[in-house]
Amino acid sequence: MPAAKRQRCAVSPSRSRGASADTVRSVRGARPSWSGVAESVTVADVSNLAALAESVVVAGALAFGAWAFRLRGAATKRIGALNAQLEEQRSSGERREGLLRTVVETTPLAIVLFGETGSIIFTNRAARDLFFEGMAVEGENFLSMIKRAPPSLRQALLSEGDELFNVEGAAGRETFHLSRRHLDGGQTLIAVRSVTQEINRHEVASLKKVIRIIGHEINNSLGPIASLVSSAKTILQRPEHIPKLPAMFDRIQERALHLQGFLDGYARLAKIPPPKPVSVPWVPFLDGLRGFWPELEIAEPPPRPGFFDRAQIQQVLINLIKNAYEVGGPKDQVKVVVETADEAGCRISVLDRGPGVSDEVMENVFVPFFTTKPTGSGLGLALSREIVELHQGRLRLARRDGGGMSVSVWLPDAEGPPGAALAASRARLTLTRA
Repeated sequence: MPAAKRQRCAVSPSRSRGASADTVRSVRGARPSWSGVAESVTVADVSNLAALAESVVVAGALAFGAWAFRLRGAATKRIGALNAQLEEQRSSGERREGLLRTVVETTPLAIVLFGETGSIIFTNRAARDLFFEGMAVEGENFLSMIKRAPPSLRQALLSEGDELFNVEGAAGRETFHLSRRHLDGGQTLIAVRSVTQEINRHEVASLKKVIRIIGHEINNSLGPIASLVSSAKTILQRPEHIPKLPAMFDRIQERALHLQGFLDGYARLAKIPPPKPVSVPWVPFLDGLRGFWPELEIAEPPPRPGFFDRAQIQQVLINLIKNAYEVGGPKDQVKVVVETADEAGCRISVLDRGPGVSDEVMENVFVPFFTTKPTGSGLGLALSREIVELHQGRLRLARRDGGGMSVSVWLPDAEGPPGAALAASRARLTLTRA
């Protein structure tokens, strides 16, 4: 290579170092300096930035305020609606409470509510007039007052359940019905009402019915007797007919014995002894019925024993089963079913597939001496119902689907019938079921 060309291409060390230093300084000079930037920002720029930030804050505050205002308005309306609803409910509750207070105060039923220790909590007007000479006695001890009550009232007040009692007053004997209910918290509610007029009306109606039945039966017997006696007198004047007299006397005796049996039947109705209920296992009791009718079908009884007077209820079932066999249906369709009742207690049903009964017979079937059988006494069902009701139970007849009848006997448990009987009464009197 020529010397001049090598001379152009060669770089001296001193020049290279100088060029590098200049290059670094130029690059460093091109890098921005924060101090320079800070020096370049003016007061106007800061003011504008502050104004912008303030505008943003104000706009946000206005937006939040508008949202909060709308929310407050909705909450205010909601609170107003709730207040109106609460006020309406309070007014409605006050109206109902006032109506209930008026009903309780004006009812002829005397109501006394007392606590566990006997302290009187509430009395209505009828109770104040009947028991307390019109005075307010809240806070006094009702149990201590019972000592001053007439014996019949005291006995009824100390009983558990419902009682009828008589009190001699200025207008004569009055009859009252007393019911006792135990409430929550150890409170007891006593309700007493006069039933004198109702019982008198029922007694008069019952006496009229009894007199009508007795008069009809006596006339049915005395008429033929009078006719036969008149015929016998005529025969005595005609000796050739005297051999007819023994047959006539037999008929007179027959009618007299029938009349005597009729009157004895009424006497038996009035002389049924009070039942003496005990726990009765079902299997041996029902086996006793099979002793009368070996072919009788008896369903499997419940394991829990019944509670009744064994002899009296056996007599009731004998009457019902005998009727079932005599109605004319298939004898192999007569069946006895024992089951636990929905309203507690037990139910014994005697089922048959006979022809059933008419509406007229259903209406009169419990009337003493009413019968559709040629040789029937008409006392079986009347005596049976009397025995069942002495047990505080019920006897009911119903037609079966497919023909025949069901005669059921409901009997309470050992605890007694008040709750169960009340439930059953609601079921019979309800207006809310089709």
